[in-house]
Amino acid sequence: MPELDVALVLGAGVRWDGVPSRILQGRLDVARELFRAGKVRRIIVSGSPESRGHSEPIVMRHYLRARGVPDEAVVLDESGVDTYSSCRKAAEEHDSLVVVTTRFHLRRSIALARRFGIDAYGVGHDAAADGLRRVNARATRREVLATVKAFWLPR
Repeated sequence: MPELDVALVLGAGVRWDGVPSRILQGRLDVARELFRAGKVRRIIVSGSPESRGHSEPIVMRHYLRARGVPDEAVVLDESGVDTYSSCRKAAEEHDSLVVVTTRFHLRRSIALARRFGIDAYGVGHDAAADGLRRVNARATRREVLATVKAFWLPR
């Protein structure tokens, strides 16, 4: 992967206690490693402003901050209620970026970003290897319908 200015981390839910879901923690850990390695200079955290009573992007920023990523390197996007919205918003300000999500979600995410004119790369978190096999299997099945929906919507 080339060095890029921005990584776009797609949301994946917040627990009731304000902690990122395990899937989301995996995505954030991947983004943090990209930042530490100098592959990206900033991280956009995109998600819902209302996830079980919490702002998903704010929870994501707190998680990254607690792991050494400075606040000024984290950009909040609370319009990211779904992948389509996150990619559309990112296209308003960025010509290229790396999408950080879970492997089962990577192809659709990159394709959507490219649909909006972004030169997009992707890095996926392996949820199955992280002990989330059932979640991974269920989400992989869901991807089929989500892909159809994503390309049915207008630009």
